[in-house]
Amino acid sequence: MVRYTTDRLTRVSGWIAEKAVELDAPVSVGALCQTAVMRLGVSGAVLTMDTSGWPEVRCATDALGAQLTELQVTVGEGPAVDVWRGGGPALVADLDTPSSQARWPMFAPLAVKAGAVSLFALPLCVGAIRVGLLSLYRAEAGHLDAPALADSLAFAELALRLLLDEQAGLNTAGGVAEDVLPLHNPQVHQATGMVAAQLDVGMADAFAHLRARAFAEQTPLSDLAADVVARRRRFDRDGERS
Repeated sequence: MVRYTTDRLTRVSGWIAEKAVELDAPVSVGALCQTAVMRLGVSGAVLTMDTSGWPEVRCATDALGAQLTELQVTVGEGPAVDVWRGGGPALVADLDTPSSQARWPMFAPLAVKAGAVSLFALPLCVGAIRVGLLSLYRAEAGHLDAPALADSLAFAELALRLLLDEQAGLNTAGGVAEDVLPLHNPQVHQATGMVAAQLDVGMADAFAHLRARAFAEQTPLSDLAADVVARRRRFDRDGERS
């Protein structure tokens, strides 16, 4: 599987920041999706969030992207549905083939008719917690080449960070925030250290797990941190538990 590097992540983050400057707006998931379309050579991008088991469109670069998401929810099948149900990335170079139409007999023909021939669905996850999904589509058939695929994974990682930053109330006006701790809340620091020890991971990864759990439960980060510090909540490798 192609993976992104730290240098690639930094470069893609710079592209998004440049787009935000061009739009005269803070870095956002909207700027990220628009940058992905421009840099990856795709026709559209859609970012969805998992909310109570129901995907919610957080950003779509055009009406077709939102339509594709709604269509998959309506018929209950499609590449994104496979990912929502716990699968890995779904990279479909051509929806207009017998194999694709056999796999998704309701979705694939309708998607092609609507104007989407290839679709690439990338999960946004922290451990077992699925935060959302970044979907990219093209109006013509074709794979993402290796550099574009690596860039798309970097876009997905940065989309995950932006969603978690929004939930945690972190400021991203100057760029995609790094996984740093909000210094105004010492309890979050303490909880992050406890999660790091419980999971045997670094502080940045522990903070990501803490933010992802707060996101999944729609709970203020400070409240979850207080529960961890009070030992009412604990994280382990099989999932967080009370």
